[in-house]
Amino acid sequence: MDKAKNIVILTAVHPYKAAGIVAFDIMQGLKENGANVVIITNVRLEKNYENTISLKSKTTEFIYKVNRRISKLLSKKIPVDRNYYMFGLNQNSNDFRAKRILKKLPFKPDAFIYLFPQFFLSAKDLFYLNKNTKAPILWYLMDMAAFTGGCHFAHSCTGYIKTCGNCPGIYSNSKKDQTHLNWVQKKSFIEQTDIIPIAASEWTYNQLKRSSLYKNKECKKILIPISSAIFKPGNKDLSRKSLGLPLSKKIILFGSVSVKENRKGFKELMQSLSILYGNLSSTVNENILIIIAGNSEFEYSDSIPFDCSTLGYLNYTQLALAYQAADIFLCPSIEDSGPTMINQSIMCCTPVVSFDMGVASDLVFSGKTGYRAKLKDCSDFADGIKSILELKENNYLAMRDNCKIQSQISCNPISQTEKIIELLNRNSFKK
Repeated sequence: MDKAKNIVILTAVHPYKAAGIVAFDIMQGLKENGANVVIITNVRLEKNYENTISLKSKTTEFIYKVNRRISKLLSKKIPVDRNYYMFGLNQNSNDFRAKRILKKLPFKPDAFIYLFPQFFLSAKDLFYLNKNTKAPILWYLMDMAAFTGGCHFAHSCTGYIKTCGNCPGIYSNSKKDQTHLNWVQKKSFIEQTDIIPIAASEWTYNQLKRSSLYKNKECKKILIPISSAIFKPGNKDLSRKSLGLPLSKKIILFGSVSVKENRKGFKELMQSLSILYGNLSSTVNENILIIIAGNSEFEYSDSIPFDCSTLGYLNYTQLALAYQAADIFLCPSIEDSGPTMINQSIMCCTPVVSFDMGVASDLVFSGKTGYRAKLKDCSDFADGIKSILELKENNYLAMRDNCKIQSQISCNPISQTEKIIELLNRNSFKK
């Protein structure tokens, strides 16, 4: 690695918890390839982590909260549709953090990698970092925020292809609403910044290529690297014993942080399971156990026709055990750029049933690594589950082998990190 040796990963979320661990996985992969890497995060950390810097102390976090509250009181309140996740609605209200980041840098960076932008860095911040360090910025897209005027998920809205405005996320009929103003501001800084957006799925990549904000920029696709030290094939019986699960039943896993997020497809999942129950014999139904990972307070027993067990919040080691224990992982998301749980399940060689959404188009192939159902078609989703449940043992094992092959191609941290390094070391990134 001759060129981009010093790399700074910027993230709004905790790099060692939940989805935020993507930052840690990228850091580890880069370090294994000889890079000097540090993570700078916008959350206050509960302890010291190696190669990790927080922008927040107790004092700065208090000041930040006070300033946000004052800003909300002084600014005109704009009604929003929560389904669009309008976390970046007012770009001007974001604290300018680029100067603070520069003061925290332990070395002169050769490149920045930016993840999870919620309430963190604006296009102005990225421009300032780029111009003051001459280090290019790779914006690794976890959702659509980089190329919209404020939303993280646009659903059927295609305003990002033009200049936003008339935004359904804020119930607007104005061409020059806040999302358009955000688009104009983003455009002015992005055009002056050495920045390459990286989509983490083909789904997001196709959206990105159509976006007006990046039509003059090179766009890339690199699937998220997943830790092979944690998410890997395991002994099914041992994993079940560790989690206190029965050895003889067919186990179907899904994850649920919140059933209130419509985009995660909980309603569609419940409908699909109901259809599945009606399509199977009573003997088969009695041999199925649904296990749910997550912190949701929802009572599942009244909604799921099968026997079910809630595992509660799982750390990453426990989550890997859950994938290894399961025969099938279900991902019913109907609006998503990922989710990463598909990548993780494939890494554990557990077949996935999903809708044709997000990273499923890269990893879930019907009859090979699982089943990819038509978007929002619950009958098709149920048929996909049934088809895997009814596989003969040798065919099911072949599907697991296909998952292993696919994971090495698309999710392995070594191969995925090498793609990032190759991009960093290209001639266009020479100073």
